[in-house]
Amino acid sequence: MSVTLKSACSVVLSMRRIFCLATARLPVTAILALTWITALCSCSALIPAQRPHLTLHEVHPFGARRVAFSPSGDRLATGGHMGEVFIWSVPAGERLARLYGHDKAISGLLWVDETHLVSTDKAGRITVWNSATHTTVTSLQTETVTSVAWWPAWQRLIVGHADGRLRSLSYPDLEPLAETGLASRVLSVAVETLETWLAVSTADKHVRLLDADLQPLKSLETPPGKVFELRFSPDGRQLAGGGWFRLFLWNMATGELQVRNTEHYGAITSLDYSPDGRQMVSIGRITDARVRITDAGSGDTNRRLATQPLCGWNVRFSPDGQYVASSSEDGSVFLYDVSIPYRPTLYQGPGINN
Repeated sequence: MSVTLKSACSVVLSMRRIFCLATARLPVTAILALTWITALCSCSALIPAQRPHLTLHEVHPFGARRVAFSPSGDRLATGGHMGEVFIWSVPAGERLARLYGHDKAISGLLWVDETHLVSTDKAGRITVWNSATHTTVTSLQTETVTSVAWWPAWQRLIVGHADGRLRSLSYPDLEPLAETGLASRVLSVAVETLETWLAVSTADKHVRLLDADLQPLKSLETPPGKVFELRFSPDGRQLAGGGWFRLFLWNMATGELQVRNTEHYGAITSLDYSPDGRQMVSIGRITDARVRITDAGSGDTNRRLATQPLCGWNVRFSPDGQYVASSSEDGSVFLYDVSIPYRPTLYQGPGINN
């Protein structure tokens, strides 16, 4: 890349950072307008990156919101802005099923086991699916759901709501077990891998640790901004959160916080650890759609994955660590094979199959 081109990109990226900061308190319409303007000036495609192995191009009208690999990794569930839930084969990308039951944006998606899938939406609908028969097992109407997590040891779902409520529900009948009210909107919930505690982030910038009865356990150092998604490391020693431009990393033994700079120039709305805990993947949103794999210890960038066409939404490692799936505002889902040698190329989306 020439010096002139690099300089131009630096200017654009600086402008996009300013837009990000400005949009933090702007109405949704203004944020959308700025996002479209900065998307036209994106330099992301000028940065060498790994091409996707498979592109499911614009399969979700108005945005692909959530991705979730089955425990075996041979299927990928995706959820969209209009409430549609699809199941795809991995790595071929054949559509295996469409599940009907939501009419609002999918806000949560997870597999309980090889057969059963749980989805939630912004209208408050929680549904347990049988993926083999494509039928509903149980469904419950509540208030707007913002996040959901599965707690295997206790056989229960933890559900966060826009009004600040946090609920524990039995599985699969979705009966209430416990409830607590937090000070503001729940942004993310995550269950520690060894299933000792639950972490929850809220719009008031706090991150709390709770037990299975949703009672407070201990406090973590408050981050300097909202945490959009939380994920525990596989060994349970670290809790990671995505913020504006930066990652927040808590030492679970001490509760101390490390703030790590990244290559993102927007809100890091989704992240995940590799199964061995040695790498992290993250995706940006609001003037950012970069997908980056970094060293979990040092923070060094290991792979730059081809940027989604519009703002990113969600990203996950497959259970065996071979693939990364990401979703985007344009409705597309990318599948990257991260087991192959890293050979970045100049890439301009939306991508092609294989």
